[in-house]
Amino acid sequence: MRLRALKRHWDRLARQDPLWAVLTDPGKRDGGWDVDQFFRAGTEELSAVLQRAARLGVVVSRRRALDFGCGVGRVTQAMAGSFDRCDGVDISASMLRLARRHNRDPARCSYHLNVADDLALFPDASFTFVFSTLVLQHIAPTYTSGYIEELLRVLAPGGLLVFQLPSHRTAQLSSDHAVSRTVAARLPPEACRARIAAETTALVLQADQQVDVKVAVENCSSFVWPALPDRRGRFQIKVANHWLTEAGAMFERDDGRCPLPHDMAPSSRVDVMLGVTAPLIDGVYSLEVDLVQENVCWFAERGSPVIRIPCRVAGGMPATSSSPRPAPTDGAAERPFRERHPRVFHVLRVTRLRDVYWTWRRGLDAVKRSRDRLIVSASEAVYVPLRDRVHSHLIAPMINWWRRGPFAARMEMHCVPRSEVMSILASGGGRVVDIEEELFPRGYLSCRYWVCKDANGIN
Repeated sequence: MRLRALKRHWDRLARQDPLWAVLTDPGKRDGGWDVDQFFRAGTEELSAVLQRAARLGVVVSRRRALDFGCGVGRVTQAMAGSFDRCDGVDISASMLRLARRHNRDPARCSYHLNVADDLALFPDASFTFVFSTLVLQHIAPTYTSGYIEELLRVLAPGGLLVFQLPSHRTAQLSSDHAVSRTVAARLPPEACRARIAAETTALVLQADQQVDVKVAVENCSSFVWPALPDRRGRFQIKVANHWLTEAGAMFERDDGRCPLPHDMAPSSRVDVMLGVTAPLIDGVYSLEVDLVQENVCWFAERGSPVIRIPCRVAGGMPATSSSPRPAPTDGAAERPFRERHPRVFHVLRVTRLRDVYWTWRRGLDAVKRSRDRLIVSASEAVYVPLRDRVHSHLIAPMINWWRRGPFAARMEMHCVPRSEVMSILASGGGRVVDIEEELFPRGYLSCRYWVCKDANGIN
C-alpha cells in the first residue's frame, strides 16, 4: 500500500473506531475502549520501557522524545509527563485532531502531520529518545527501511531508539542470508511457473470466518522471483486465492494476499501463511490458491497449475436457489408437410419446384458454412489473442484494483526479516543492545529492538 492510500485508510479508521485502531484489543472494538483506561495503558507501557532501559544500563536523557506513529497520542501523553519536551508524528490528520483534543500539556507536547517517506521536518540529532510501537508493521517494507534510517538520523548521540516490527510469520521463517530486492518490471510469461501444495485437504468454515492456510510454494522457472514491489507499489508477487462455486464457476475473484518473505531463486521453496475469509453465503466452494504478480497477471493465466481445496460454509446467508423450469410436456407429434397439405405437396413434386428449392437451400447452407469457417479462423487468429491480451493487461488489473481498492478501511500487516533490520541499523550507526520477541496472533513473531547511538560515534 502506498503512503497516500495508507493515509486514506488510517483517516477512515480514525473516523470509525480510533482507539481500537491504535490498540486492537479484541474486546474493545466498536468504541469499547474507556478513554482513561486507554491513555493509562500508554503510561504503563512507557514506564515499562524506561525501566527496562535502566536494567540494560542505558541512561535515557529526558530532554526531548519522539513518538513515531503516535495516533491519538496514547504514548505521547505519557512522554509529556516524563520528558522536557515531546513530539508525536502521524500520517493521519484525523488521528492528530483527536490527539490535540486529548493533549493535556500543549506547552510540552506537539503533534505533527507527516505524509512523506522521511522525517525531513526534524533536524539531525533532535531527540534523546525515539519510540515506535505497532506502527511499522502496517507500513509496506518498501518504506520501512527508509523510516528506520530516519529514526536513527533524528536520534541524538547517546540517545535510545526503541521500535517494534515483526520479523516473520512462524510458518515462513527465512534464512539469515535471504534477501529481498525491488521488482523492476513485469515477469516474462516463462517466469510464471510454480508448484503449490497445502497441508489442508478440506475446510469447514463459518461464513465470513478468517483462517490461515499453510501453503508451500516452489519456483519452477529459471528466473528469480523478487519479493518487493517497485516504488509505486506495483509488480509484487504474492500467494493469493479465489473462491469458486461447487460447479467451478468464479464466485469471488480476489480474497487473501500473502507476499513472499524473500526473493526466491529457481527451484527454491518457501512456506507462507495465506489468510483467507470464507464467503458470506452458505454452500460448498473450492478455495483456489494461485500466485499473482500485482498489476500484471495470475500465474494460472500463464499456464501454471493451481490447487483447489474443498470447503463447506455454514452459518451465513442462505443460498438462493432458482426455481427449475418445468420440463416440456410431450405433445402429439406434428404430422409431416405431405400429410397436412397433400395437394400442395403433389403440385410441388410434379412441377419439380421442390427440387429447385432444395438445390437453392443446399447452396445457401454451403455458403453459410464457408462464412462460419472464415469467422472462426479470423477469431482464432485475431480476436482471441487480442481479447486475452486486453483481459490480462487491462481488464484483470482493473478488476483487481476494484476488488482490492481503497473503499473499506483496512490495516495491512508486514514483516521485515531481522537480518535486514540489523543491517539497516548497523549502516546507520546504531548499536543493538537488546531484542525482545513476542508471538502475535496469526503467527507473527514481533521483535522490539533497543538501539543506542553512541556519543563518540563508535559502535
